Amino acid sequence: MKRIAVVIHDVKPHAADAARSFTKACVEHGIETITVNGEPMPDGVEAVVGVGGDGTVLRAAALGLERGIPVAGINVGRVGYLAEFAVSEIDTFASALAADRCRVYPVMTVDVEGPGFAASGINDVVVEKIVSERIIEIGVTINGHRFADYRTDGMIVATPTGSTAYSLSAGGPVVDPEVEALLLTPVAPHSLLSRSLVVSRNARIEINVELNRPARVNVDGHKVGNIEPGESIVVQRGRRSAHFLTLDTHPFPQAVRHQFGLAHA
Repeated sequence: MKRIAVVIHDVKPHAADAARSFTKACVEHGIETITVNGEPMPDGVEAVVGVGGDGTVLRAAALGLERGIPVAGINVGRVGYLAEFAVSEIDTFASALAADRCRVYPVMTVDVEGPGFAASGINDVVVEKIVSERIIEIGVTINGHRFADYRTDGMIVATPTGSTAYSLSAGGPVVDPEVEALLLTPVAPHSLLSRSLVVSRNARIEINVELNRPARVNVDGHKVGNIEPGESIVVQRGRRSAHFLTLDTHPFPQAVRHQFGLAHA
């Protein structure tokens, strides 16, 4: 690779220093880097690297998905699920990029369509209550068959990549990002059915808002629209895959072991 875009966390400590180290290593290996924090993506970029944490990598991945190019992450703290490379591995990573030694692997995305809006995400689609003290009631239909009704704070439909984000904090399972499936995880449900459901990557999930309370729809943490009572959204596997770069230095089981502090258990 000869030209790489860099997205830098603008608050996280040491992100700017790590980005400068990465840029220096890239220059030494004959790679041009261009910072794209809010700026348009220039032509000729072959990959996007996020420097910060998993949230920064998610921003970079959205740019990569838009351009059809792979993404990777440098974590300035602990090695994350998405930000695979530690600061100490910057030179190794830059060398691998220059020599095209990184493996590219696809991960599925998620699409949502609702009344007046459509969006794609890498982590999740979330239907959530708007008024904090009032729950919402939703009905879930899968592949044309009614599945269940929920009285809940929200419903998360996550990809395996997103299984380690909001879905995990709501009690969902951790899923290897190279698996292809969709995860439905209710948020604080007032229901006997409180467990996550893992369905086929080809599932068509319809979520209908009932009662007299509207709901908000977020994709990867950003609001894309509201749905009123009687309206619904359809969530499905994304039409495009996102692509990540890896050297397989920190395989997924090892990343999980590290994040949950199992290394010293």
